[in-house]
Amino acid sequence: MSERRTNGPHVQEGGEDTPTAADALAIIQQAQSHASSRLSPSIGIFYVVWGVSWVLIGLAWFLAGIDVISPAVSGWITGIAVVGAAVVSAVVGIRTGRGVSGPSSRQGLWYGLSWPISMTLLGVLIGVLGSRNLPGDTMSVIAPALYVFLAGALYMLSGAVWSSRVDYVLGIWIMVVAVVSALVGLPVSPLIIGLGGGGALLFAGARALIRRSAR
Repeated sequence: MSERRTNGPHVQEGGEDTPTAADALAIIQQAQSHASSRLSPSIGIFYVVWGVSWVLIGLAWFLAGIDVISPAVSGWITGIAVVGAAVVSAVVGIRTGRGVSGPSSRQGLWYGLSWPISMTLLGVLIGVLGSRNLPGDTMSVIAPALYVFLAGALYMLSGAVWSSRVDYVLGIWIMVVAVVSALVGLPVSPLIIGLGGGGALLFAGARALIRRSAR
């Protein structure tokens, strides 16, 4: 049977289409896009949730630093913001991870565990530094800056592992925010962390959600 070529798929006599390599590639790309939007909806939500948390915490400690609210109130706000963001992140992460297995699942699990492990060990390190009779004002600036710097490093690592330019740039920006907050000092440093770091997370989250909805 002879074939006639067109600019699109191969068409045989009788009107039957024969798929080409380009057609197969288009189908694969469409499937990958659908799978990505189905299995990775959480990144934008994570950014937004933690961005709100950072902004609230930064504002709370800035207001405590200028005696608008008490440190106890700031502590409560911090606890509620962190626990709330962690719960939402866990729920979204569990729902997103259903049906995903293999190396990708293990890679995501190990990266996810790197956050609590590194943050806990950093807390121990900060506790040791505090026991060395460092001035209280110094620890009040250095401790948050170290946490933020570590978070930035982990974001940058995720960008390198998953080839995400947004995560990589976001990580660098957050580390810069940490350094600037340490240089400026109290009472403005919490505000720099909240607005600089939290604002960047909110921007990245909004961008991710908009791009996802446009797919």
